[in-house]
Amino acid sequence: MPCDNLPELGGPDICQVDGGGLLLPLLGNAEQEWPNGVRAALYLIGLLWCFLGVALIADVFMGAIEKVTSKRVLIDDKVLGKKRTKTVWNPTVANLTLMALGSSAPEILLNVIGAFPYFTSGELGPSTIVGSAAFNLLCITAVCVVAIPGGQTRKIKDVGVFSITAFFSVFAYIWLLVILMLWTPDVVSTAEGVLTFLFFWVLVVLAFLADTGKLPGTAKPPAGCTVHPANTPAEIADMELKIRAKYGENCNLTSNQVCALMQYEFGGPESRAKHRIHATRTFSGGKRILGRNTPWEEGEKIAKELGTSSETVSNKMTDIGKPKVGFKALNYAVKESIGTVKIGVKISEKPKEEIKVKYSSKDGTAKAGADYTAVSGILEFGPNKPLEQDIEVSIIATAGHEPTEEFYVELLEEGKVGDFLFGRSNRVTIVVVDDDTPGELSFFQEQLEVPSSLSPQTIEAIVMRNRGTSGAISCQYSCEADSAMAGADFEAVEGELQFTDGQKSAMFSVTINAKARERNETFRIYLKEPKGTTFASTTDGGSESCIMTIILLAGKTDGTGMGEWTKHVQINWDQFSAGNANYKEQFISAIYPGGTPDGMKEASAMDWFMHILAVPWKLLFAIVPPADYAGGWVCFFCALAMVGFVTVIIGDMAELLGCVVGMKPAVTAITLVALGTSLPDTFASKTAAVMDEYADNSIGNVTGSNSVNVFLGLGLPWMICAIYWEFAVTCSSGDLWWETYPTIAPDYGTGIFVVKAGSLGVSVMTFCLCAVTCIGTLVARRFFIGGELGGPPALKWATAVFFVILWAVYIVVSILFSDE
Repeated sequence: MPCDNLPELGGPDICQVDGGGLLLPLLGNAEQEWPNGVRAALYLIGLLWCFLGVALIADVFMGAIEKVTSKRVLIDDKVLGKKRTKTVWNPTVANLTLMALGSSAPEILLNVIGAFPYFTSGELGPSTIVGSAAFNLLCITAVCVVAIPGGQTRKIKDVGVFSITAFFSVFAYIWLLVILMLWTPDVVSTAEGVLTFLFFWVLVVLAFLADTGKLPGTAKPPAGCTVHPANTPAEIADMELKIRAKYGENCNLTSNQVCALMQYEFGGPESRAKHRIHATRTFSGGKRILGRNTPWEEGEKIAKELGTSSETVSNKMTDIGKPKVGFKALNYAVKESIGTVKIGVKISEKPKEEIKVKYSSKDGTAKAGADYTAVSGILEFGPNKPLEQDIEVSIIATAGHEPTEEFYVELLEEGKVGDFLFGRSNRVTIVVVDDDTPGELSFFQEQLEVPSSLSPQTIEAIVMRNRGTSGAISCQYSCEADSAMAGADFEAVEGELQFTDGQKSAMFSVTINAKARERNETFRIYLKEPKGTTFASTTDGGSESCIMTIILLAGKTDGTGMGEWTKHVQINWDQFSAGNANYKEQFISAIYPGGTPDGMKEASAMDWFMHILAVPWKLLFAIVPPADYAGGWVCFFCALAMVGFVTVIIGDMAELLGCVVGMKPAVTAITLVALGTSLPDTFASKTAAVMDEYADNSIGNVTGSNSVNVFLGLGLPWMICAIYWEFAVTCSSGDLWWETYPTIAPDYGTGIFVVKAGSLGVSVMTFCLCAVTCIGTLVARRFFIGGELGGPPALKWATAVFFVILWAVYIVVSILFSDE
């Protein structure tokens, strides 16, 4: 095959008459004759609007990926000796494959689409990937560092996976330097293209092994306390004590404040996809999925209020004047099983004469004799006696579960001996946290087969309470469709299942609809959100939830063999019915700011403004089928096609803008295009940094995405192009390929895939240096201040400014050498 599949030499630029991209300019040569100033303004506005569009369709794409990667199956667990439900996708594998593709789809597709139809490296694609990597690692990390409030820190939890992705995030770009400047300068051979793509799979396998603890040094540590359905009563009690010790020393915290602060301090993370979708919908005026006022945000607000208003007792007791006698702290929080609590009383200075102070306990919700032993007595302070003394109170452990209670110890005015004053308060509050065992929940039967019937049936889901029955507890229950669909095959139920003190079991009913089935279908019943209890770790679902799988059996076949055949080929029309209903909801959601009529009532002026801008895109993307079809795969591929369509427009628009204003394609790629495609990830990472307990979802995924961008975004198209030029065509002197690459053709006479290093090589080299510096700084922060993110205000802002300066250095150097 001749190798003339290249654009003609000396042809018009994209912004000139007879020039053009894949789709733009829309008006052809008529548009090319408009004044450059008008065109530049229109192209810039259009490019920004397209960035909004690609963020919205990436929202849909991530929703499909969330559906695909959340698929569950029933397997035989040899360790537990029974069947259990398992998620098909490993979270780390999902993050490095589909999730990375979803968050970086515009950058990756810009490079893939740019390689065709000429099988050449596009002018925007490679530079966009490097520019996006620089922005992601340096600027997004800077935003995440300063986003952590109040001197707190966040650190990477899964250090093994992060170490691998961090290494590959630098190695990937060093590898680009090797193949473009050292191994075969300015060309990519088939071996280099294949190796680049294979490194993607090496990364996935190594990260998977690290995630599962199968690499040396990657064994999983025991999980810490988080506010999660899996928390045991003991963990919850420990968390309450920590909250009261940290925030309640000088004030009485209500139970609502304690709950909010527990979410703030120990709240578990949302998925990467949820943060991305929430960020996109927030700035586009769409329906939020994490809520406007989350428990975490309520806790943050309370923490800030307490942090600015609290004043220690010792500060109040250092006033010059008479000696002051007072409690060392105004609040104590103890477990019911502690036995004895010591309450410190101190005098501000050595008295010149003997001082006597009476004290006595006083009931609150905790009662003397039932919850604690009443105390009273006299404390004596003098010139030769210690400045601090303790009052000991015995806590009585009860057999049953009780709510958190409190009582008081007071220093009495009557009977004072000596010249002194009381400190800030003469009363201390002792909060007693119950730590009795309420038991753990599990289904009596985890799999239930229901025969086919032409009459409605009712099944009972029985929940058992084992290893303790102390106190009133509850949990939420709900149904999840699989091949059996709610409404068609069964009636979905949800609600709260409550247990009284001493109750060992409870149940609720689910109706199975009358239907003749040609094949087995399943759905699941979940127990989640336990209150005052936890789930048995050996149950299906583990400690996170309880799962009961309902298998609706097929009816008997007709004996002709047709029934068996249709069982395997029959389409599940119930899934299509559910999908059709959600299809309608998509268009309704696209019309309303906030996604619903109720959401519209709460929409701000900015929500309305962004919604009006986004409505055309929302209506267009509502065409994409919902994730109900085929387990999300139909939505996945349709959304991917839409991302590709918008990416083509972005590529043409960016090239037109750069051409009109005289900006080189490489500069356009590392600035406008890289920033525009990375902004949704910025908002998502900031939200994850603030709301998650660890930094994995914020900066840990940046390194993974940067690696995948090279190995997949460049590796796949470069491998295809290299194979095409090396095996599909045969070039010879006089061909267009020889004329296009006259300095390279003599060394590779029959043709090879050309990717000139030039400015790309300098850009990659600069990024590698900045990346190593950035990652080294994060490692140093972890070692010296205990976390990659946050820390003392001055230090975190200094870190952020340093990272932004590194990004600016990368941009400036890349622009200066763009003529290469």
